[in-house]
Amino acid sequence: VTVYLNGKIYKQAYAQGIPLYAVKEVGTTQLRGTTVHFTPDSAIFTTTVYNLHTIVNRLQELAYLNVGLKMELEDRREKDEQGNPFSQHFHSQGGLREFVAHLDSTKVSIMPAPILVEGEKNNVVVQVAMTYNTGYSETVVSYVNNIHTLEGGMHVTGFRRALTRTLKNYADKSGLLEKAKIEIIGDDFREGLTAVISVKVAEPQFEGQTKTKLGNAEVQGAVESCVAEALHYYLEEHPKEAKLIINKVIVAAQARQAARKA
Repeated sequence: VTVYLNGKIYKQAYAQGIPLYAVKEVGTTQLRGTTVHFTPDSAIFTTTVYNLHTIVNRLQELAYLNVGLKMELEDRREKDEQGNPFSQHFHSQGGLREFVAHLDSTKVSIMPAPILVEGEKNNVVVQVAMTYNTGYSETVVSYVNNIHTLEGGMHVTGFRRALTRTLKNYADKSGLLEKAKIEIIGDDFREGLTAVISVKVAEPQFEGQTKTKLGNAEVQGAVESCVAEALHYYLEEHPKEAKLIINKVIVAAQARQAARKA
């Protein structure tokens, strides 16, 4: 590990988590940051061969989750006809909006641009981007402190509660549900939904078999509050897009009821 700090360079090496020597100062620099060089230990890992596709996907995720961050990947195992190693840059200015657009790239969106939610409640930083497409499936991807929470958790629960409550209130207020004369359930609001949820939490608590489910109860309220507030404002300011979403929900409810009667 090499650290560039306050004009000086520091180094320390480790083997199986144990320092080989004390931190030592090895020079001066104008750089700032940390460089880590490592090789996988076959005594610890079942495989020591890196999957390029997995690394590319992860770095792309991190670029979307951290606006402005620049990363470069070089794989010297892969070379082009000129003998140059594989190289790819990762950088996102659009953040979660770009992430949602990427997830929805093979689908037909019913909205001109994803809705963006940014806020902070109870020391929980909340970011959400969401859109709707003409499909029937729901895609919700969630993260806490840049860690992918495969099993979801409290942040996903808070998002879904806010989504259902806010859209239901708007639909009731607009009279669209009354005209359709149909009963709506939570699943109807999530058909064709694509969303990315990212929260920053000081002390995350992970649950589930694979420890990829966020268990912090306070996060649910923070996400629910931020999403409800931002989504309410969006619906009021964008009546055309709001009507498209509610009509999508009504069609989902009608299809569900028709399937039940069939």
